[in-house]
Amino acid sequence: MPIRTVAAAFIALLLAACNPMAQLDGAEQEIAQFHETYNAGDSRRLYGQTAEEFREVTTPEQMDELITLVTEKMGAVQSTERSGFNVNAGTDETTTTVTMSTTFAKGEGTETFTFYGSGDEMRIVGWNVDSPNFAETEPVEEDEGEGSEVAE
Repeated sequence: MPIRTVAAAFIALLLAACNPMAQLDGAEQEIAQFHETYNAGDSRRLYGQTAEEFREVTTPEQMDELITLVTEKMGAVQSTERSGFNVNAGTDETTTTVTMSTTFAKGEGTETFTFYGSGDEMRIVGWNVDSPNFAETEPVEEDEGEGSEVAE
């Protein structure tokens, strides 16, 4: 009988580790902490909240530039609501993607957070903000130099 008990406990542990709702809860806690740090304007602390995989391809200076850009275009996070999620539990890694509909001080945006791992080992590997605010561009001045004359 002890073998059955051990096997049942092992199966329960595996199911708990792959529980999509537990993954989602962990991700939402990470997102709340990320937003709090973002609103404080602390890009270095945000950088520290990301996974090693993120930091391998992004320098602290690039993170500073990213946070500055998002802050200039979007402002502070005012409210956010989950609009979708996906959990992919593979043999090597669990990937959780959470999409948030977020109201910033300067407009609406869709944030996509990507996490690797689960439980205490969950870590941010991606953050994307999509908003029409990023499509706004400065007017382009016409060049009056070479090639701008009209032939008669």
